[in-house]
Amino acid sequence: MTDEQSILDWGGEALHIYRDEIADAWIIIAVHSTRRGPSAGGIRMKHYLGLQEAIQDAMKLSAAMTMKFATVRMSWGGGKTVVYLTRPLDVASREALLLRLGLHIKNLGGQYYAGPDIGTSSEDMDVLHEVAAPYIFSRTPATGGSGSSSIPTAYGVFAAIQATCRQIFGEADVSGKSILIQGMGNVGRFLAQLLHEAGASILFSETNPALVAELSETTDYRWVAPEHLFDTPCDIFSPCAQGGILDHSTISGLRCKGIAGAANNQLLHPERDADLLRECNILYAPDFVANLGGAMGITLMEAEGMEYEAAMLRVQTAIGTALDGIFRLAGELEIDTLDAAERWVGKS
Repeated sequence: MTDEQSILDWGGEALHIYRDEIADAWIIIAVHSTRRGPSAGGIRMKHYLGLQEAIQDAMKLSAAMTMKFATVRMSWGGGKTVVYLTRPLDVASREALLLRLGLHIKNLGGQYYAGPDIGTSSEDMDVLHEVAAPYIFSRTPATGGSGSSSIPTAYGVFAAIQATCRQIFGEADVSGKSILIQGMGNVGRFLAQLLHEAGASILFSETNPALVAELSETTDYRWVAPEHLFDTPCDIFSPCAQGGILDHSTISGLRCKGIAGAANNQLLHPERDADLLRECNILYAPDFVANLGGAMGITLMEAEGMEYEAAMLRVQTAIGTALDGIFRLAGELEIDTLDAAERWVGKS
């Protein structure tokens, strides 16, 4: 079980752990901060190696959400839900579990607002909304929501790549730049489309054979085998799959000039790995800044009533401005960009 010291190190406000005996599952709702306003964060539903891993993931992700909102001075704090599944569920059992989760969220009385994350969807948010309104974001447009957070996330990462290029090459223009995207899910595919339309050369790494075949047949993107992910030359590497992929063993082989992607917690050992990237002269856009577009865009539209086009513009402007400031601070103080980002948040 997660020990007392790890919870103290997390620094959060509340950790709610529920045993769902019907589905043989665990529900963890981590409320990291309500200092600026209610906490908000996605619902991740997946299998874990054990309860401790699930709790650690919820704590780490909720803390990252606090950093995201603080980076762009939004009046929200960080939260996260992890649903640890111990076995596959059929459609009816899964929907029943979502409804029970919704009651837990409702009972928090507005301390925590939820949207989709890995393993959940806007359709799932429709189900949750039945019992947890008004604390559910990112429902389908048909039910009055703003839909998937993938598109605003991709717009935000696009802005992060532009800011990274501006720092490295002196201009934000991505035309002629080679961008290697790891993971061609909803975010990765839309990001690739944005970059391609802006004139970038797209490389991609993906483990789904059917998707690799489809993209190879319908686009001019170049596939990179997973075993060559970290040693393929490119201008910008964009991790858009699972986190924890960058550490001493992978960083040492990188042949890119910058990193900006949608994956959460990209650095396996954050402080050590961020410093190593600096030593390798690879510019790192901290992931909690680069990928905040989804959370930011959805809350702007659903909680603050902003129109779609205005929200997407705000996402891109805010992320670009924040990264410009973070990169500048890192240069002035001669520190790594993760350290600079944490100091940037501390000024807010």
